[in-house]
Amino acid sequence: MRTDGVFKTKQVLFPEWKSGKTLTIVPFGDIHRDSPGFSEEAWSKFLVRAKALARKGDVLFLGMGDYLDSYSTSERMVMYGGGLHESSVKNHAETARKKVESLAREIEFMRGKLIGFIGGNHFPILKGGISGDQHLAAMLDTDYLGACCAMRITFRLHGTARVSLDIFAHHGKGGGTTAAGKFNAVEKLQQVCDADIFLMGDNHARGCFPAGEKLRLCDSGGKLFVKSKPTWIGRTGSFLRAYVEDEPNYVVDAALAPANLGHVEFLVTPTRSQSGTSDIHGIEIGAIQ
Repeated sequence: MRTDGVFKTKQVLFPEWKSGKTLTIVPFGDIHRDSPGFSEEAWSKFLVRAKALARKGDVLFLGMGDYLDSYSTSERMVMYGGGLHESSVKNHAETARKKVESLAREIEFMRGKLIGFIGGNHFPILKGGISGDQHLAAMLDTDYLGACCAMRITFRLHGTARVSLDIFAHHGKGGGTTAAGKFNAVEKLQQVCDADIFLMGDNHARGCFPAGEKLRLCDSGGKLFVKSKPTWIGRTGSFLRAYVEDEPNYVVDAALAPANLGHVEFLVTPTRSQSGTSDIHGIEIGAIQ
């Protein structure tokens, strides 16, 4: 098993929200903070943007996994499979803990604005048996969301009116070498769960777009009608470089294309319109990439 295989749900409620006001949702991941190929430049650029959004206030951040490079599945089998001295395992765990806490300090400004942290497939196991991803979530007083999470963001508008945005996020699977191939696994998530936005990290591709429209039944004053709603899919980017001279890298070994470093953002705006004497509430989704 590459990840921990854990599934979670999460709900976020905004008790007072005005129609027409936009919330920015920022998924970010595949940082590989302690890898030789980690891009300090791309990460610093992200931090500047993220801090500006945090100061503005109308933002939620979502960690997508692989915050450290740490250990792959096979490396964890060696590290924690009883083949090393207990003191060696303890020393590695202590080093990993310090790395997690250093990253937590870098993104401290996200505290209170996090949906949570998805778990990746490159993670250490710390003292007490918790993963580095779980410890990162605890450090920032937010939820660990497992390798896969169905989440709902609900906006309470005027009176009893509410609208919700549903996100189905998985750390990721499937490689793909073509532009379409890199998004195939994300598109297939639509067969698993009903949501507005489907997200994956893992393969370091970056981009998001509407994957199609779905009709939904609506009721206004006792009269049924259908309304079209877009579904979005996205790969959430990376901060891991490749093709650095004299620096060995699996991307070079496999003759793969380098990742387009960075992140994506979703702009979510609750809307209000009228049909006869009834209010119709919905959500508009846009993106920055």
